[in-house]
Amino acid sequence: MERAGDFADQRIPYPIARDYQEQNRVFGELLEYAITFAPMEIGGNTRVGEVHLVSTNYLASLGAIPVLGRTFLAEDNGSAGPSPVAVISHALWQSGFGGDATVVGKTLWLRPRYAAPQSCTIIGVAPAGFAGLEGAGPAVWLPSVMEEHFCRASSVNFRLAGRLASGVTRAQAAAALDIIARNVAAKYGGKPLPHYGNEGIFRSDLRTELRPVAVGRWGAFKSRHAVEQATLLAMAVVGLLFGIACANVSNLLLVRSVRRRREVAIRLALGASRWQVWRQLLAESLVLALLGSAAGWFVAHWLNQFLMASKPAGLTLIVETSVDYRVIGFTLLTALVAAMLFGTAPAWQATHFNLNAALRDDALTQRRMGLSLGDIFVVGQIGLCLLLLLGAGLCLRSFARLQFAEPGFNVQETSLLRVRAEGVAEGAVRSLYPGAVERLAALPGVRSVSYTQYFPMLSGGGASFPAGPLEGYIPKPNEFINVSFMEVGPNAFQTWGIPILLTEDDTPLGAEGTRAWINESFARRYWPTQSPLGKRIGAYRVHGVVSDAQLVSLTEPSAPSVFLQRAAPEGNAFAFLVRTEADTRLTMSTLQAALRSAHPNLVLSELLPMRQVLRRTLVGERFLLLLLGGFAATATLLASLGIYGVMSYSVSQRTRELGIRIALGAGRERVLGMVLRRGLALTAAGLAIGLAVAWATTRALSSVLHGVSPTDPWTFGAVMVLMMIVSLLACIVPASRAANVDPMSALRHE
Repeated sequence: MERAGDFADQRIPYPIARDYQEQNRVFGELLEYAITFAPMEIGGNTRVGEVHLVSTNYLASLGAIPVLGRTFLAEDNGSAGPSPVAVISHALWQSGFGGDATVVGKTLWLRPRYAAPQSCTIIGVAPAGFAGLEGAGPAVWLPSVMEEHFCRASSVNFRLAGRLASGVTRAQAAAALDIIARNVAAKYGGKPLPHYGNEGIFRSDLRTELRPVAVGRWGAFKSRHAVEQATLLAMAVVGLLFGIACANVSNLLLVRSVRRRREVAIRLALGASRWQVWRQLLAESLVLALLGSAAGWFVAHWLNQFLMASKPAGLTLIVETSVDYRVIGFTLLTALVAAMLFGTAPAWQATHFNLNAALRDDALTQRRMGLSLGDIFVVGQIGLCLLLLLGAGLCLRSFARLQFAEPGFNVQETSLLRVRAEGVAEGAVRSLYPGAVERLAALPGVRSVSYTQYFPMLSGGGASFPAGPLEGYIPKPNEFINVSFMEVGPNAFQTWGIPILLTEDDTPLGAEGTRAWINESFARRYWPTQSPLGKRIGAYRVHGVVSDAQLVSLTEPSAPSVFLQRAAPEGNAFAFLVRTEADTRLTMSTLQAALRSAHPNLVLSELLPMRQVLRRTLVGERFLLLLLGGFAATATLLASLGIYGVMSYSVSQRTRELGIRIALGAGRERVLGMVLRRGLALTAAGLAIGLAVAWATTRALSSVLHGVSPTDPWTFGAVMVLMMIVSLLACIVPASRAANVDPMSALRHE
């Protein structure tokens, strides 16, 4: 188990997973599964798909009722025989087999890299949408005993999940699992398991922590921090906007309460108690909240459809969004609480005033209290709006930085060509590759060509493998050395534009050889005071060191990585790296013709300029920016309406006063300035409060900001100027109306 903050990633070799199964006494169902990938041959075509190796109770325990056939039985996990059984996903059944009702009993060929091809007999089709304990479901499920075959190709790490037996508490289960961990550690004595190398060392200091299995599309073993962070951010944004809207409604209720003061005074004079009147006014607020909630449900349904239609195709949401009974219930409860909180102040003000002044309809006496409370709401609105605008502004600046980031390799002149060798025997691609490189290199404007087996930015993350002993490095007690790696071809670094810092020599790479290159981060981490050249990483010898490059994600620093350089790809699916002159534009037709001339079965599936690849990786940030921008724009509109409403009401209440001022000789410019100063004073107070809060709270955005400080002065300054301009515009109309008051009409106003 690897701990990182709140993240616990299980890396359990199959024999140890079986030990847990055999010693389990606290789980009614203990499930095991491991994730791997393999090219699959279906109908003469080869595609790379995700494969899950699972215990025989896995599918049934998670409620997967097969559409066709059956799930696994205990005898299916007896041994990795010549023709094991497989359950395929509903998506693979539809896309690969055309929904064939006779698919059960057919053979599926898996061709894992670096291992012999494996035929499997299909015994069932999983239900549509079933993903198991991971966010995205695999194409194929196999019995876990097949790990024996797949571990020859790459490390296979199992994960455990279970359902507590009846009457067993979480604490009892954790204690029992700690005992199993000690038993397993004693069994292997801290030595690597045969054929598992460094990955097979069972740490003696592990302690069990039980957690609920995650729901939705996030998966059971991913970091909860990301989900919690996204949830808190969403709730904070919605809460700020909700507060602004409630302040606006409360201001309207305050105005209404002032206008109804004479009516309330008459009711009180006729014998009604203040509690009765207060209860009636609060009931009116509740009815208003319920009507607003009903309208909000319809708007939310429409907005949800709009957002789902606007969502980038490559972006997977953690959970499906829909306006269901849970959303409606939460909205109803929130509306009732808001009505109680924000309707109380107007109702209290409407029932606590000078009764004699109200019966005389003395507006000058009645004015002051309502306006001061309204001012407080406006100041709060502006402060909340400032927080939202600052969040959106910081994310916008961060996104702009990422858009034009320099990831450490050539972005402008490099392209990825995703290629499939259809109907080509496993391993035969090695003989096709040199001819394909020659044809591509001969195209006008092409400077160099290489390949990569896959590109981490497009696959959602890098691959890793247990590095085994590192020559010259003494590992810490119980330290796992699991490093990121990529398979690349000759001239890959020159094609990418990644500088080579150290190298042993420039001799050509042999047809069967493999060279190991490391990046700067790897050298600093494991050999900070030694030359890495010639050092061994397990079975590989370090040939050179290259500069760090962000090949996995633009938002994460370069991790210690190993590049395994081979003369040609071994799998049927890979990507050419092509570097061109700056003014050269590649086309699908030209490239496909060049590949077909090398071999008719080489199919170009996608042409991706590297700048486009980088844009793909930012779909999540772009969608977040769209949401924050929409919320910030709505908040700005509501805040400006709040300022406008308060200032308009203030002018209407002071019409007689303003008329007297003008009649006594006050210039219209002076009246205009007086109203504007009051509006801008409210804005300045809100900005001051919002700025103080923002300075302390925007640090919570640090994890989603890249290259921008959470207290960036340029963003703070721009947002404050924007708020002042918006406030000024909101005050101009009421101020102009005040400056154009006719003194004679004003004196007759009341």
